[in-house]
Amino acid sequence: MILEVATVVEHRHFVASKAESFHILKLRSPEIAVQAMPGQFVMLRVNELFDPLLRRPFSIFHTEKDCLYLFYKVVGKGTSLMSQWSQGREVSLLGPLGNGFGLPSKDVPWLVAGGAGIAPLFFLHHYLKHHGYRPKILWGLRYRISQELIDFLSKYLDNIVIYTEDGSLGYQGLVTEGVEKLYQITKPSKIYACGPIPMLKSVYDWLKNKDIPMEVSLEAQMACGIGACLGCIIKGKEGYKKVCCEGPVFDAREIKWDEI
Repeated sequence: MILEVATVVEHRHFVASKAESFHILKLRSPEIAVQAMPGQFVMLRVNELFDPLLRRPFSIFHTEKDCLYLFYKVVGKGTSLMSQWSQGREVSLLGPLGNGFGLPSKDVPWLVAGGAGIAPLFFLHHYLKHHGYRPKILWGLRYRISQELIDFLSKYLDNIVIYTEDGSLGYQGLVTEGVEKLYQITKPSKIYACGPIPMLKSVYDWLKNKDIPMEVSLEAQMACGIGACLGCIIKGKEGYKKVCCEGPVFDAREIKWDEI
């Protein structure tokens, strides 16, 4: 775990009319970037003053030499402040934190993302390909994203299938429907998933009687990121779990899905 002052290198805003808006923040953070593994996260101070007081957790989206990338949506005051950052700004980062993903036993894993849950899976996709795997990625969105973001992601991702609830991009429906349809054609060696809890629960309910391992990256409110505050507790089958230090990646079978 490293406390580092990072510098904003680039900030891209993928905003378009009638489209989901996302942002990608590139930070020069040489010590954290070189140690980060897919599934880990950083705690970012979004304001030098006291409002917001607490750091915010962000999954690591990508690393490149001495830089790391964060992928986010504006959902509150903290991310609204972040969206105004420009090149050269210095920010405080704590990381890399948490446990990352494990490698699959065979070569065709599936990565299932919902909304901003694509962040840790993007990093994982790149890592798996580097190690000779052939991952397929399914991404569920409420509605379309900007063409500029599609062009950016296409540089790095292949075998991606997009589902939108309104059918404005890719296939119409929920990404969970896409999982079921793809399963009729081929079988995964492992499933990795990140997104809203209802989505994760739906995928697990469908999968639990099949002989396919599944890892999930859970999102949670965090105050410290190191297990001291007990603010990110979830219920597991063998007791309570701290998402920040025992996760955020868990074997899906460890979680009491009906109680989170």
